[in-house]
Amino acid sequence: MLTAGYVDRLIASEAAEAALHDAHQHLNMMDDPLALMSNDVVYEFGSMTGDSFPSGGRMQSKSPPEYQLEMVSAFQHAGIVRITATGIGLFATTRFVAQVDYAIQLCPEESTDPCERQLRQLAWRQRLND
Repeated sequence: MLTAGYVDRLIASEAAEAALHDAHQHLNMMDDPLALMSNDVVYEFGSMTGDSFPSGGRMQSKSPPEYQLEMVSAFQHAGIVRITATGIGLFATTRFVAQVDYAIQLCPEESTDPCERQLRQLAWRQRLND
């Protein structure tokens, strides 16, 4: 049997997962994802990609999810980026926080060979309340 608390948490987790996908698209759209990384900027779902997230209605997340991008480590043409996404449930007090780490490999500017940016997921985890 599904309880109200279970459904609330499930909606929050799905919202966080949607934010992770939106953030992944955001990284793919950036010219140089290794140059931007400031972990104090919070992006609302769709603010960079133009996608929309239905919220506020019956059986929907109370508000759109958010995410932050953080540079974990950086090298000349590579780095590790962490996305932290927060989804809200039916009630504003229900939050689900998930993180994904991505390895990013950029093409060297001086390269004459065909090259494509590589973005590879390294890890996914749920962050529990602090």
